[in-house]
Amino acid sequence: MNYEEEIERREWLSQVGKLAAAAAVAGAAWEIVPAGAQAATPALGPGNPKRKWGMVIDLQRCVRCEACTAACKAENKTPPGMKYNPVLVEETGKYPAVKMRWFPRPCMHCADPACLKSCPVNAIVKRPDNIVFIDYDQCEGKQKCVTACPYGVPIFDAADNYYPEDNPVSQMPSPELGKKWYRVGDDARAGFSRKCTFCMHRQDANGDYTEPTACAQTCTGKAIHFGDLNDPEGELQTLLRTRKSMRLKEEAGTGPSVYYLL
Repeated sequence: MNYEEEIERREWLSQVGKLAAAAAVAGAAWEIVPAGAQAATPALGPGNPKRKWGMVIDLQRCVRCEACTAACKAENKTPPGMKYNPVLVEETGKYPAVKMRWFPRPCMHCADPACLKSCPVNAIVKRPDNIVFIDYDQCEGKQKCVTACPYGVPIFDAADNYYPEDNPVSQMPSPELGKKWYRVGDDARAGFSRKCTFCMHRQDANGDYTEPTACAQTCTGKAIHFGDLNDPEGELQTLLRTRKSMRLKEEAGTGPSVYYLL
C-alpha cells in the first residue's frame, strides 16, 4: 500500500466511524456479520412506473466538502479507491484569471443509457422508475459499459486492493441491490463493473424511498436534492422552474436524470 492509499484508508475509516456514531445515536447500527453467513433481506421490487427518480444539484451551494462521497462509501461499503459519487474539479480560464469549479458526479441514470446498449450479456437493467443498475449476478466483467458511458460512471472492480478478510471493514456487508454483499471470498463481486444505484435499497415495497439517497441525506451544504421528476409540484420540478439549470453532455443524447442548478 502506497502513501496515498494509506491516507485514503485512514480518511475512509474516519468517515465510517463518524457516520456509524451518528447512526447509533439515531437508533440505527452498523451490522457486522461473519463473511459467508448471508443474511436474508427483502428482495427489491420491480420499481414504481409512476416515479421517475432523479437529482437536482445546486452548484451554488456545493462547498466541495465531499461529505456526499464519504457517505456513499460508508453506505455501500465500496472498496478502497472506488467512489460512486466523486466530486470532480475543473480549472477554467488562463492565468491570472483562473477559476476552479467543482460538482458531484453520481450516475446520471439516463433515459437512454449508453452503458445498457453496450453490455453484451444484458447485465445492465433500466427499471420503470428510471433507475439503471448493473446485475452483479449477470455481469461478466466485459467492461464495455466502462468505455461506453460518456460520464465515466461505471468502474471495473479488479479487487486488487481489498482489505484482508479478517479486517472489520471486510465484515461489513454492502446493502446494494437489496442484498448483502461482502468483499471477501466468492461474494466479493471481484471482476465486475459497479456504479451508483441511487441507493435503491432504501425503497419500500411500493417502490418509494423511506429516506433519501445517502449523498442527499448527508450533504452539508444542502446542495443535493433527490426526488421524483414526474411530480410537477415536487421539490425537483419546483427548483428547475425557478433556477437556470443544465445537464452534463446533453449532446450525447443519453437524457441524464441529474440536473445542475447554475
